[in-house]
Amino acid sequence: MPFLTNGCKGLTAIIILWRGVFLIKRIVLLLLITGLISACSKNEEVTEHSYLFIGDGKYWSAELRYKAEEVWGKDADEINTYSSEDDYNFKLTYKGDLDQLASMKQLDYEFKLGPTGGASSSLTFDEPVSVKEFTSRGGGTGAIMREDMVVNVDVKWDDNEESFELVVNE
Repeated sequence: MPFLTNGCKGLTAIIILWRGVFLIKRIVLLLLITGLISACSKNEEVTEHSYLFIGDGKYWSAELRYKAEEVWGKDADEINTYSSEDDYNFKLTYKGDLDQLASMKQLDYEFKLGPTGGASSSLTFDEPVSVKEFTSRGGGTGAIMREDMVVNVDVKWDDNEESFELVVNE
């Protein structure tokens, strides 16, 4: 039976050779896919911004958590492109005791995000006020804030008014 032993060795050699060819094909395919993905990927530069603006007046304090992302790139014709997106979380807090706010019927506040826009809120209370904190959220596209900008806050509650500024917390 020596011929079976030699035949098995030949078969083993063919299997090893086949596995080697199959492995080479897989490596070449992987290299081609990687090259194709690299050629099609966007060449973009992304800049992220994150700021905490804080400030207060005599009766109210506020903070604005601001995040933005700018993306510079090139389109298919190699023309420069730009896009931006931002979002914010604004928190207004009464500095006094809650019982001083309990009888409040109307609260209006507005904050201006430099030249990039702003937001306002108007709240009417039919029952005694039970919180000292009021929040607003938002975001969008277009111009974004920079850390050297100032946020102007105006608060009106019943017959009272207060204005103050928020600046970046260093």
